[in-house]
Amino acid sequence: MTQQLLGAARVFASHYQIVVCDDPFRPLGDNENWDDAKSKRGFAGVPAFRMIGTAADLNDHWVELVSSDQPPSPDEWQRITCVHFHSGSGRVHVMSVIDNNPPISADVEQGDYAIYVAGQNLGIDQSSLGETAKLSDAEIAERKDIEWYRLFLVRGKPESEGRVVDR
Repeated sequence: MTQQLLGAARVFASHYQIVVCDDPFRPLGDNENWDDAKSKRGFAGVPAFRMIGTAADLNDHWVELVSSDQPPSPDEWQRITCVHFHSGSGRVHVMSVIDNNPPISADVEQGDYAIYVAGQNLGIDQSSLGETAKLSDAEIAERKDIEWYRLFLVRGKPESEGRVVDR
């Protein structure tokens, strides 16, 4: 598998969600937002503006965005959620719903992608471990014992969307 790191950052997943979008200022329609069915499948939105659910109560996650020629291995991740993403602008942004400036932005070819949102240590954060110290970005990047994500951007529309792995 060939991967290229496009960006990595601490993302505050406000309201238990990470946003992947083409335009951070795009308004969200009422029918695009979360409902019971979308919560069960793990994501909401439309191909140009996706919201993917997270689990840890502190909502403070390290997130990596990689360009990949293949999906992630199901054996290596606790949860993988696949969503169709469309970039009409040639940009991809990863952020919180409350961010004004996305912590991760990258140039990509315009078109359709499958984004595989792979997560580890779901629901585990500093609070659940009894920790109170504020972590720096460098420290949270190193912590692979708390909830963190790698987003695999794979060219082409996915055959299906939703939870690929959920254990």
